Amino acid sequence: MTFGVSHNKYFIRMKRQPLFFQLALMALFALVFVSCQDSGPYEETTQTYSVSGFDRLDMGSAFRITVRPGTTFAVEARGNRSDVNDLVVAVRNGTLTAQYDNYRRNRHHDMYITITMPTLRGINFSGASRSTISGFPNVNSMDVTLSGASKSDVAVSTTRLTTAISGASTLTLNGSSSGLTGDVSGASKLNAYDLLTETADLEVSGASNVQIRVKDALNVSASGASKVRYRGTPRLNSKVSGASSVEQE
Repeated sequence: MTFGVSHNKYFIRMKRQPLFFQLALMALFALVFVSCQDSGPYEETTQTYSVSGFDRLDMGSAFRITVRPGTTFAVEARGNRSDVNDLVVAVRNGTLTAQYDNYRRNRHHDMYITITMPTLRGINFSGASRSTISGFPNVNSMDVTLSGASKSDVAVSTTRLTTAISGASTLTLNGSSSGLTGDVSGASKLNAYDLLTETADLEVSGASNVQIRVKDALNVSASGASKVRYRGTPRLNSKVSGASSVEQE
């Protein structure tokens, strides 16, 4: 009887060994795969792209983006050579897009993208991108969408400005606008004390924070411990719930 128990334990140990070796082999392959996907040492290079016919931008991947006006189109990327070689820049239906072809590669260096364009109607930046936009006067309308902990500084003079900010993103505005419509959610921030707007309609939620300057009329819906601080003496129409607040400075 004792011999049978010992005999069974021996075979259990034998059966476990292949599983152990399989797991070890899988771990080794994973290590080799990750090392192969590493971008390697930094080697700076610059690439220009022959694209045109766009008035909107859509990109992410932690890019550092500068957008400025010009009479012609120009797009330039500067960064680590392997990253620049992996960058795909294209125009689709009037929108300039930029993205990496290989999303699995480990990237340890910043990618700088500089865009020159005659007019700008909208941006959609995500993935912890950082952007600066300035110098676009007399824009009829512009929409700004930020998500995924992105940050953007936008200087603009426009008739109509629409913003959608989510995922702990931050938008800083300066310039002027006849009307601003904003949706701010997910612990995001809208800093617009330096933007003079005549009217504003705001939907603020999820512990977000808004600072705004309004001349004529301000409509606000604030929920989820959000804060709205405004300057000026506009007509105020506010709907506040939870621990949110709307206060004049």
